[in-house]
Amino acid sequence: MKSLKNHISVIIPLFILLFSFEFVLNLDRIVKNYEESLFDDYSIVIASMTTLNENNLKKEIPLVKKLQPLSTKKVIDKFKNDFSPANLALLRTSLPKFYSVKLKYPPDEKTLEEIEKKLRAIPSITKVETFERSYTKIYTMLNFAKIISNIFTIFIFVISILLIFKQMEIWTLEHQERMYIMGLFGSPFWMKSAVLYKLVFIDSIISALAVGAIYYFVPKTEKFKQIMDSIGLSFGSVNFFDDMIILFSISVFITIFSVTLVILRQRTELK
Repeated sequence: MKSLKNHISVIIPLFILLFSFEFVLNLDRIVKNYEESLFDDYSIVIASMTTLNENNLKKEIPLVKKLQPLSTKKVIDKFKNDFSPANLALLRTSLPKFYSVKLKYPPDEKTLEEIEKKLRAIPSITKVETFERSYTKIYTMLNFAKIISNIFTIFIFVISILLIFKQMEIWTLEHQERMYIMGLFGSPFWMKSAVLYKLVFIDSIISALAVGAIYYFVPKTEKFKQIMDSIGLSFGSVNFFDDMIILFSISVFITIFSVTLVILRQRTELK
């Protein structure tokens, strides 16, 4: 019973640490997918009195990915019943040419302002609409979500590490006599600590598997899918095997580092 309690004392903080790390990892994926979907729909609309050349525009603004003409047919069709064919032809020739400008990657507020200035500096362009206010609002919100999740993870990480260190101290005290006797017989450091390393290795596997199982099965439930679809979010492509390797590596590193540090510190104090 005592042994089970000791294991749980390590597994719980380790589970919380790995859970928060995987949460941030998946949140970053969700934000990235959402950002990409928004950016795919985003474009700058410009009006020009002359035909624009895509290559020339790219030389002027390297961030430009594509220049696509926009049809004015719908605008002209609205006046079919009110204008004569001659007036419609005149309207068609007098209307400026509209273009949609696609960018290579999501720009920040400063970069977007610089792009707008360069576009307005082109003599033939009479109007530039970047939708800066709505775009900046969404861009700031996404970055804020990333920052908050990272701060949250740091707090969880610190608290979990402290709890793990405390449990490692308890374990080393419980095995201190056995380790001392083995030391008298000339056993190397790794052999004296083998039992502790074995215990934390087992706890690392359990914690990583528990977290991996939650993040593997929960997103597959219908209720979770409905919630994500209703708010227009998605996980995108998740490699469960890669995530498990990352979780297990973090878990093993933290626990083995904690055990080693605590043992070395207690050895120093005993001397």
